[in-house]
Amino acid sequence: MARHSHTRNTGRGPSRFARGTKPKGPTSKPAGISFNKGKGKGKKPGPDAPARLGAHPSKLAERIAEIAPDLLKAVFRQGKRASSIIDGYPDPRRGFDPIDRRLIARSLTALFRWWGWIEPLGLSSVKEQLLLAWMLDSDQVHPICRIWANQVGKNPDDLIVAGDAPNWTMRAEGLKRWSGERTVNADPWRLFPEWLREQLPNPPGDASAKTRRLEFLHTLQARPPLWVVASAESEKEVWGMVREKELKPWIHRHITRIAKLPAETDLPSLDCFRDGKLWIEDLSSLALGIVCDPDPGERWWDVCAGSGLRSLNLASQMQGRGFIAATVEWEHQRKEIAKRMRQTSYRNVAAKIWDGRKLPSKPDSFDGVLVDAPSSAIGSWRRIPDARWIGGASQIAGFAEQQSRLLDLAAQGVKTGGSLVYSVSTVTRQETIDVIQNFLTNHPEFRLAPFPHPLDDTATDGMLQLWPQIHDCDARFIARLVRIGQPNSSPKPADSGSQKTSARSPKDATSGAATTDTTPADQTRQAEIEVPPHSLASGDEANPSAPDSVESSS
Repeated sequence: MARHSHTRNTGRGPSRFARGTKPKGPTSKPAGISFNKGKGKGKKPGPDAPARLGAHPSKLAERIAEIAPDLLKAVFRQGKRASSIIDGYPDPRRGFDPIDRRLIARSLTALFRWWGWIEPLGLSSVKEQLLLAWMLDSDQVHPICRIWANQVGKNPDDLIVAGDAPNWTMRAEGLKRWSGERTVNADPWRLFPEWLREQLPNPPGDASAKTRRLEFLHTLQARPPLWVVASAESEKEVWGMVREKELKPWIHRHITRIAKLPAETDLPSLDCFRDGKLWIEDLSSLALGIVCDPDPGERWWDVCAGSGLRSLNLASQMQGRGFIAATVEWEHQRKEIAKRMRQTSYRNVAAKIWDGRKLPSKPDSFDGVLVDAPSSAIGSWRRIPDARWIGGASQIAGFAEQQSRLLDLAAQGVKTGGSLVYSVSTVTRQETIDVIQNFLTNHPEFRLAPFPHPLDDTATDGMLQLWPQIHDCDARFIARLVRIGQPNSSPKPADSGSQKTSARSPKDATSGAATTDTTPADQTRQAEIEVPPHSLASGDEANPSAPDSVESSS
């Protein structure tokens, strides 16, 4: 097969559509990959080099091919998340370490990401399906791909990856090259459920609506970045420790606490990561915490606390002072939050199981309430591509009803002058703007509280939609409201000059909203809030501690 001019490797990094390279001898191996476990004194791989293999590639290739059919059945026939199945694979006693887990997870994640193009080809071998998925998803030919190629009768030296293709046309070339003379349909919309075309609003931008929608889809097909967050009080120290490990964090220009690291970074090797001063968190999640803008000493309620990342974010901004009630649906979530907090210096978070029926404390007692509600989770499809194939458009109306119920209940806990922040990791109008507009109609005691855009400091009207193709993060909708009166009352309209657009506007909207720092004794009393012993609401947080849905961060 003739090499295209754009595949030439200039030595500055992986070439676009890079061709697989043949080993020069029985002991040669791709640069940056070590088949030994700590043996030898070879050159240390750079941060962009592929991670070393823990197990032999032939063993990994067979294990991945063994797991894939079970995951396909679980997702497409049973409607289960792939992560619910992958948690049982691989058994550590069978010789697989965290490095192997990441590779296995990456291969399986790619299969779901590109299934809309792979399934119509009618490939009979799951190994050929896995091979094609990797070629479309990655910018490097991995040794396991050469093994699969030999097993399905393809020449490993002819493998050309398309993972760094800059647009849909180049992506389609990769599919057509694979299919040879067969006619293929490389329509981008085939990679997503049919209902998305109707539910997706036009993203912002100057290009045509069609182009903007296709840019959004193209971004959803890319592997997510690895965002890491430094604790507020240890920011400079943390980035210094990261640089000492010869890593170059790409620090966000507006939020200097967060940075991108190479996807294959070995985070557990960093002291700051093990000490809880550095953690994995998507940029959109950190932006949500900034919009909340809690002050030290305040009382907050994280309604759908999930794995506790948002509570951790709030605790960091509050410098460990005040109190956060983190309510979850399941006991394993409560334990996960407790474990996460023990790894940090913050002791102002109380994780409790909650049944979603009544407030976990007295009415009007929280300075702020955060509702990161369950949703269609379109915004997290980069990390959990299998989620796109579960459920359908009919579920969106159900999510909207659940979101509205959570907001109605959460509003009862907000004191006058306090903040109510609503967020969902999606883009559908029914789950975003419509939910807020209906809430404001039914709750005249609340109004939108304008805030600066957390990622670029432009002004908002109190509502914000983050887009992955613009901000390189999960798609996320955020709205912030302030309570200005009592329910069923007619609050006085605010003076036009009193409505601030700063991050402090909810606290300044009414008088008497100031708070004081609590003592340890106060925090102990607050931790004993009246929380019902059973469960319901849980956030739609899809394990943001992992770059991909089934990938382990360690």
